[in-house]
Amino acid sequence: MKDIGFITSGDGAQLQCYCDYQAYLDAELYLRTLDKVDLTGFRAIVVPDFSNQDLLRRHARQLNDYLAGGGFLIIFEPNRMDEWLDVVEVQWFSRETEDWKWWMRPGGRMEAYQPRPEHSMARAIPLADMCWHFFGAFRLPPTATPILNLDNDEGCLLYDQAVAGGGRLIASTIDPHTHHGRRFMPATTRFLNGFYPWLKREVQNHG
Repeated sequence: MKDIGFITSGDGAQLQCYCDYQAYLDAELYLRTLDKVDLTGFRAIVVPDFSNQDLLRRHARQLNDYLAGGGFLIIFEPNRMDEWLDVVEVQWFSRETEDWKWWMRPGGRMEAYQPRPEHSMARAIPLADMCWHFFGAFRLPPTATPILNLDNDEGCLLYDQAVAGGGRLIASTIDPHTHHGRRFMPATTRFLNGFYPWLKREVQNHG
């Protein structure tokens, strides 16, 4: 059993991220030929932001079955998981960052906070490293732990450890891979620098 599989659509930013974090990742999985991969051979599967939408829908049943069978699925937006993920209903809302250039203004802030700062993911990734902008927001499933919320308490990053069938889901409306891979927005690099070591520990601690 391998720890973490990283799905790519062939996008340059995704490929760069795989290279940069290869120490924490066990395999690069090409989305177009995902049906040739046994996802149950991985403890966790990462779907990075801006993956090919048509291909995600084509392989949706495989990804849903993996989660329903006890897998650990991590999905970054904007991948509109509400349109193809049916094991867990994660209702998505159209939301835009109030000020996309907030980070360029003295004292600026994105309208988000960490409701559970004591959570291990929040300890590994401080609030400043989770904030650049977001693509929509979620209504939190009842079993989900909120990691990053908008000020109105809609979700930007959630961790559901009680998916039916024993699966786990991390869902987000942020896009760190695209920015890091294109070397734009330093907070996204800091996010991934904290996220992948945390994810590796989380996977190994849960067997």
